[in-house]
Amino acid sequence: MSDPTSPDGQHTLPPEPPPAPIPQPQPRPVGLPPAPKKKSSSLILLIGCGAFLGLGLLGTVAIATAGASASVDDGAVLRMKLSGDIPEYLQTEGLDELFGPKPVTVQQHVFNLKKAAVDKRIKGVVLELEPLIAGPAKLEELRDAVLDFKKSGKFVIAWSEFMTEREYALAVAADSIVMPKDSRFEFNGFATDLAHYPGLLEKLGVEVQYFRYGQYKSGSGEQLGRKAFTEPVKQMISSNLERSFAHFIDAVATNRKLDAAAVRALVDEAGEKSDWALEKKLIDRLAYWDEVEDDLRTRTGLEADEKVKFITSSKYRTVSGSRAGLPEGKHTFALIYSVGLIVAGKGGIDPFSGGASQGSDAIIKSLRKAVEDDDVKAIIFRVDSPGGAGLGCDYVRREVEKARAKKPVIVSMSDVAASGGYWVSMDATAIVAQPSTYTGSIGIFAVVPNLGPLYEKLDLNNETFKAGQHADAVIGARKMTDDEAKAFDDNLLASYKRFVELAAKGRNKTYEALEPVAQGRTWLGDEALEKGLVDKLGGVDAAVALGKEKAGLPADEPVKLELFTPKKTFVQALLEQEEDDEVMTGVSTLVLQRAIEAAGARPLLRRAPHHGAFSSQVLAGERVFPLMDVSVDPR
Repeated sequence: MSDPTSPDGQHTLPPEPPPAPIPQPQPRPVGLPPAPKKKSSSLILLIGCGAFLGLGLLGTVAIATAGASASVDDGAVLRMKLSGDIPEYLQTEGLDELFGPKPVTVQQHVFNLKKAAVDKRIKGVVLELEPLIAGPAKLEELRDAVLDFKKSGKFVIAWSEFMTEREYALAVAADSIVMPKDSRFEFNGFATDLAHYPGLLEKLGVEVQYFRYGQYKSGSGEQLGRKAFTEPVKQMISSNLERSFAHFIDAVATNRKLDAAAVRALVDEAGEKSDWALEKKLIDRLAYWDEVEDDLRTRTGLEADEKVKFITSSKYRTVSGSRAGLPEGKHTFALIYSVGLIVAGKGGIDPFSGGASQGSDAIIKSLRKAVEDDDVKAIIFRVDSPGGAGLGCDYVRREVEKARAKKPVIVSMSDVAASGGYWVSMDATAIVAQPSTYTGSIGIFAVVPNLGPLYEKLDLNNETFKAGQHADAVIGARKMTDDEAKAFDDNLLASYKRFVELAAKGRNKTYEALEPVAQGRTWLGDEALEKGLVDKLGGVDAAVALGKEKAGLPADEPVKLELFTPKKTFVQALLEQEEDDEVMTGVSTLVLQRAIEAAGARPLLRRAPHHGAFSSQVLAGERVFPLMDVSVDPR
């Protein structure tokens, strides 16, 4: 197969046949009035968790691309500028179509390093690290890719004017770490602080009823539903925080050739400056950028007055693997993404957070296309999702199950594949995760607000009309009765049991064997491996290796990783949103959010599990709920 390239480094797919029908909720029988949409708005039902928080080496994988290829000078240096978020996948092209270059994704960075290792024109790599918000699992993937690149014998220099543990976790893979004198180097450990909202809500006149299954479910639910964490949730948060910290310590000790106990002791010293980091042998040099350029001239054989021949990651991603010197893949593996909240239908844009959700339609369409393509030998399903709506997640899970019956489907987990993110993964042929991936969270919780006292405080005369004794049970206008709360709790328990049953079936376990490791517990990838929730540690390279094994291909056989997930322009995404007349936002939850903002608590929303948790967006008749759980913030 050919290996065309495009400016965004992604494969341009041929026109697709009409997709097979996507299962959708059944319409109401003719003659019945429309379902009261306000009932969908007040209940905040989360089957999810997730977390804050990989991608590994591509090995012999070549990513198919299309378009014009950038020219590369002999003696060039690959310049990797990393800052802010490093996207896993861009569902839409966004406004950068008009105002700048598209961000370089994790996969594109990894593939750039793979190409640069064999490209005779590339002499080395410079990592320019600015403040990052990428999760540790993504950083593990990038760090592994840098370490793999170094096997080529080419140099890697890391440069940063400001470094915390997050940036340093990637920098440690370099041959040399350079910072300006007296610059910021924060090295004091990991911490996270989590606000609880029921006390604030009470002052505003909002009561909440909190339900959950199992005992660890969940940090974000307890932020909204309790004034303090229960002991199991405290234990989960502390355990995952310490395990994440241990991963960091091990990475520093291994790559800097230091004793792990000594590294922990340095953390307790809480250094703050690059001069201290140099003294403690955590970095290698204090220098200005022009001095780094002088070093690069020497390394690449240039004269003092010659310019360093940099090529940026954005430009180098347009260079095909074959042009760089990688062998052409004889077989194709389909690459399909599930990024963000997963909902039934097309997905859309959360009107509160502005974040995008990924519709099940596109994922299912991509899976079916890959199954029908005779050239595709296996499917790599890349998941970076904290959850989603139950129906949308189940549609995807079922399609993965159907695909697995015909071809190997290997899930590669990124930062988080928890709750709904685990739901869509658990029926795959095999699951691969990074040590720091947040996964599992097989559980469910719900927070039902009562806005009646708030209405009174605001002198809001709210009158409820209903047809049916319990029609107003969860719309937020009043507190549920004991009987209503018990019936709601029973339904929640049934949903939890179904989640566990499906997980047990997908993992070839009994309910009794899986349920103890469910309980809503979020596990890091290495512990999830011990518990049997995943099959192997690593990134996309490990997933591809497993795909070759399941497809009966030789381990050293090069394969082509071809993108099967279609992209949309920003305008297309907006038009789809505009066309969907089912999209609405619940009135009572809107009032709740506005009340919190009016109370001066708007800044606190940024610290909430996901401030959209105060909105229940409805797409195609289905509740959509943000499912972020506890963030581990290394600061």
